[in-house]
Amino acid sequence: MCQRYTVADIKEGNQKAFSSVYEEYKDKLYFLLLGRTKSAYLAQEVVQKTFVKVWTHRDTLNPVINIDVQIFRIARSLMIDELRKLAVEKKRMGVVATTESDDSVNNQYQARETRIAIEKILSAMPEQGQLVFRLSREEGKTYNEIAQQLSISPKTVEYHISRILSVLRKALLLFLLMLTNY
Repeated sequence: MCQRYTVADIKEGNQKAFSSVYEEYKDKLYFLLLGRTKSAYLAQEVVQKTFVKVWTHRDTLNPVINIDVQIFRIARSLMIDELRKLAVEKKRMGVVATTESDDSVNNQYQARETRIAIEKILSAMPEQGQLVFRLSREEGKTYNEIAQQLSISPKTVEYHISRILSVLRKALLLFLLMLTNY
C-alpha cells in the first residue's frame, strides 16, 4: 500500500514525502515543459530547479493548496524566467530571430522526427493506455480526473502512465541514438 503524503509532511522536512512527490510529478512536469519549451535541456533544467525550490522553500508551501498546483505554479514561473534569460542572452549576442542556422534547422528536424517516433510508439500501445496517456500529457488532467472520466481507479491510471513512459524511454533512447549517428 502506497502512503499518501501531505503538503504539511513536506513542510516539516519529511524527505520520504518529498521523494514520493518528486517521483509522482517529475515525468508529468518534464513532458509538460518539453511541450511548452520544445527543449529537452530547458525542460530538465526547470524540473530540477522546481524541485530544488520546493525543497529549499518548503516552509512557504501552503498546506491548503494541493502540492501539484504549487509545483506547477513554481515550474511555470521558473520556465518564464529561463525563457526571459534566453531571450536576453540571444539579444545580447546579436542573434537575429529571422535567420536560422544549420543547427537550428537540424534541431527542428530532430524534434519533428522525435514527435513522429513518439506518435508511432503510442499508436502501438493498447487503446486504454493511449487514452490515459493523452489525457494526462496532452490535456494536463490529473490522475484522479482521468480515473473519474474513464471510470477506473487512480492506481490503474498510474499503471498505464508508468508503463507507457517506460516503453517510451527505452524506444526513444534507441531512436535518439540512431538519429545522432546519422
